[in-house]
Amino acid sequence: MNAVPRIKIQLSGPLRVENGDGTDITPRGKRAKALIALLALAKTGVRSRKWIQDKLWSERDEEQGAASLRQELSGLRRHFRSLGIEPISADREIVRLDHSAVLIDLADSSPDGPTQELLEGLDLGDPEFEDWLRGERQFRRDAADSGVSADRSVPLLVREPAADSPSPSLSRPCIGLHGDSPAELDPEVCSVGNLFLDMAARSFLNVDAVDLIDLRIDRAPATQLGASSGPDWILHMKPAKLAGGANLSVQLHRVEDGHVLWSQTRRFGDGELASPEQVDLGAFVNDSVFATLDQIVRPARPHNETRHEASRLAIGAIYQIFRLTDADIDSAEKMLLRAYELDPKSSYLGWLLFINATRLGERRVGHSGAFCEQVRDYARRAEESDPYNPITLALTAHAYSFILRDYHYALDLADRAVAANPNLAIARDLRALTLGYLGDVERGYKDAVIARKLGGPPPYRYCIDTTCCILSTLRGRFDEGIAHGRRVLAQQPNYLPALRYTASCQGYMGEGQEAYDTLQRIRELEPDFSLELLHDRDYPIAGVLGTAVIERGLSRVGLVAHPN
Repeated sequence: MNAVPRIKIQLSGPLRVENGDGTDITPRGKRAKALIALLALAKTGVRSRKWIQDKLWSERDEEQGAASLRQELSGLRRHFRSLGIEPISADREIVRLDHSAVLIDLADSSPDGPTQELLEGLDLGDPEFEDWLRGERQFRRDAADSGVSADRSVPLLVREPAADSPSPSLSRPCIGLHGDSPAELDPEVCSVGNLFLDMAARSFLNVDAVDLIDLRIDRAPATQLGASSGPDWILHMKPAKLAGGANLSVQLHRVEDGHVLWSQTRRFGDGELASPEQVDLGAFVNDSVFATLDQIVRPARPHNETRHEASRLAIGAIYQIFRLTDADIDSAEKMLLRAYELDPKSSYLGWLLFINATRLGERRVGHSGAFCEQVRDYARRAEESDPYNPITLALTAHAYSFILRDYHYALDLADRAVAANPNLAIARDLRALTLGYLGDVERGYKDAVIARKLGGPPPYRYCIDTTCCILSTLRGRFDEGIAHGRRVLAQQPNYLPALRYTASCQGYMGEGQEAYDTLQRIRELEPDFSLELLHDRDYPIAGVLGTAVIERGLSRVGLVAHPN
């Protein structure tokens, strides 16, 4: 087959299509131009027929819209075929623009931001198309404001670094791991201290935002290290032997001035250290790791604020996601996109997936085909980028289970995440949810309890309590479900997943007034909340995680099929 000649589609200003020598070959019809724009701005150049119909003929019935699309496609393909090119193909389900044969040009003449409007003058009068176009224009303005590329022709709004472009000049935070000399310690205690530092190293590397130097290798005294030697901070472990166990003390030093930024000590009994899963030691490691990361995201000195930009953006975004407001979630997304542009790490893609799951769970986006297509693209690229990072695997597993509903593949990813780091709370928690989807509630609850002990990122912990609430409900432990739910709602009063399951548990336990009050809070956020809504295929929990169990609990407090 001959190669398809390359054409250019200019989207900034009036839509213009040019062939290889610059000749204008733009079709005349407004809907033909709109159809090209819809395909050009798709992440992979693919749109479903139904999605296109809804955008271009939203006020016609299904049959008329389908016929109009067939007619428009036929005319558009004839137009290009007469020029010896075939950039558009279609089958019964989808329409595709061959991105390998097309240059999508969103460039603007101004380096300071867009001066020409996207698809200037393209006015169809269809409300769905106008809504879509306003959203695309707003994205372009937001991208210009935040410094993120507005090129949406690359899947997932994330641009891969060009193969021939130099890597950005990065300054990643560097942490030195240091421990007391083995000669100074009881060998058994020394091994515990080294185990702590080994576990901390694995967790730091999983976060994917810092560099590490293991100072145990050359045993250089911490006091002799200067900023030019590498680390910005030193995590120093001091183990001590105690009767029946060990005392572990850890301090974080700032290298530039030797200040101790924080210190904590914990006593461990022999039984805790001998436990096969080492959950107690893992929890201490997690506390230390996230206390250290907190110092990185909140620099103590003003002149440090612009250093380590990618890492600070990514870590800050993770904290911001869990505030749950639209503004915070949108801001976190921009921060992650910018961090990925500076330093393309797989875990940043994973957290972008988590943002999409959060928006779906809070009903801020619909469970549409286009949305799922974007998520699938994120998930594929995240996994391909680093198939061994447990945070990436866990967050990708959550996308496959909660959004794409491919539970068996999600469980495979979650199992790999836990195997890579058994003490990663996020991996345990998201595997627990996936097991719940598959009906293995008892095993899931065990994972959730371990995740709760391990702790993980402080702002994430209410998500773990939510998982405990969900799985307690499915186990029939409704009093436990209420206790878990109350912990979540004390921190996040408007968190819908916790509200739904807590209300159901209160119904089972006969807490009529409490259940009514919880339902009122749900209704303030979801005015259409009803028993019937639980079976809507687009509702976040429809068909998964024991819908029937929730329905029975809610029916006991008078929730009806349709809200009043």
